[in-house]
Amino acid sequence: MSVIDIHGHPLDASLGPRWQRSVALAQQGDLAGASGEMEALLSAHPGFAPGILQLAQFRLARGHYRQAMETAAALMDAPLPTLEFAWHAVRLLRRFELHEAVARVAGRAPWPHSSDARLLHAVASELVPIGLYDLARPLLERAGRLAPRVAPLQVTRGTLDFVSGDLEASRQRLRAAASVPGPHVAHALWLLSMQPEDDRIDSDLEATAAALRSVPDGSGDAAYLAFAMHNLHHAAGQYEAAWQALAQGCAIKQRTSDHDPVAQARLFDALGSMHVSGVATPVPVDASVRPVFIVGMYRSGTSVLERVLSGHPDVADGGESQVMPAALRLAFDRPARSTVDLSMVVEADRVDLAPAASFFRRHARWKAGGRAVFTEKLPENFLLAGFILAAMPEARILHMQRDPMDTCFSNLRTFFSGAAPYSYDQATLADYYSGYRRLMDHWRALYPERILDVDYQRFVDDPGPETERVLAFCGLDYRPHLLDVGRQGGYSATASIGSVRAGIQRNRGGAWRPYAAHLAPLREALGHLSGPW
Repeated sequence: MSVIDIHGHPLDASLGPRWQRSVALAQQGDLAGASGEMEALLSAHPGFAPGILQLAQFRLARGHYRQAMETAAALMDAPLPTLEFAWHAVRLLRRFELHEAVARVAGRAPWPHSSDARLLHAVASELVPIGLYDLARPLLERAGRLAPRVAPLQVTRGTLDFVSGDLEASRQRLRAAASVPGPHVAHALWLLSMQPEDDRIDSDLEATAAALRSVPDGSGDAAYLAFAMHNLHHAAGQYEAAWQALAQGCAIKQRTSDHDPVAQARLFDALGSMHVSGVATPVPVDASVRPVFIVGMYRSGTSVLERVLSGHPDVADGGESQVMPAALRLAFDRPARSTVDLSMVVEADRVDLAPAASFFRRHARWKAGGRAVFTEKLPENFLLAGFILAAMPEARILHMQRDPMDTCFSNLRTFFSGAAPYSYDQATLADYYSGYRRLMDHWRALYPERILDVDYQRFVDDPGPETERVLAFCGLDYRPHLLDVGRQGGYSATASIGSVRAGIQRNRGGAWRPYAAHLAPLREALGHLSGPW
């Protein structure tokens, strides 16, 4: 006889009382007692998946990060009674960046016969942000057959088409979604603005302006739409209108940003004085796969560099992930709101990084699938370079550097979702860029043989020799076909999504010049950094 239902999982009488006591204690604020009851339940029924999920959540709420992660990892092979439970499991596993476990759960989830389009969409929406596109696609296709006119679903499918390079399908789905009123419209129009069509710019501007008038001032939707207006005016060469739209979007993002310039400066200073030779006990080399981290500022050309490398048969393209920051959280046994926090830097000489190395290596081996090199392209990993190189002796770092004004203006005009909160104000953007430059100088001085600087302009002007130099640094042989970055196949889901498949472009510099008068504060702040690195 069932006494309770948990995420679609009926609980029989032998489990119900203990489960209810555990939940009641948690509701009273006694997380230790709740954990104890759930541990006792699992001791008697070790494979009970809802108990595993609930215990992991209790442990995480108590601040026991490592214990919570280890508990959550058991969901990888636990029974999945319903698709709804699988969704809850996937959401929890994503908090720890346990991508292999997410893939295992999603692959085993009972979705092929589901008739719940909303739930299918919800599961797929957890898979797309971490690059599990091939797992997400069949769920979205089934959801699309069940609910072909649901606009938010069309936006997600259009996004997946976009990152896979099928622009025609992406535009078709996004336009269909944008024609249906609802909160999804702003996102759909913004995605369309990133892949503008010359003969549709005027009509897209009209539709985006109308949508902007219909949303609350200062809202998240207004920010999406203002950046979309900027993209379209810029593509049309209407630079004054483009600037006004950009200023509106940046003002909204700045008001809602939690960026703290003082805290950021303290973090840069602490990292810049961190001598990593004492960070951890020596960690043996793992020869099974070589991690190559592609770092730099956002919008510095890291995507085109990874696109070149990903064409090599011995390279697995890892895209941008939060796996390395999660590896550090495991080593320090605490959550963090950002890539790295100040307390980690302060305590760096007292923490063993071996758990971080093991965590990232497991991820790399899984994603590499037997290939020799695995690339990770989260640009902000430049903050972690000292930790990375101390933890994994086999790791290498490719540092893409680009003209300061080109880099910073490209940051300013990019709508970031959950990243780069410093990028919406010229002063804070310049300060961040200056801190980045100082920090990379510090890491390079400590590890001159394991960090390779790649000059963006030299790379796009003469890609053959530069690619050969990069490949040699990674221990790979040169293949001429790698320069065809516009080739079909693969995915690209970065801020460069709209341009990376257009091939290696030699004329991208100086996009800021039509806005020079408006960018005077940024130009002045970066003046001492112009010229060669």
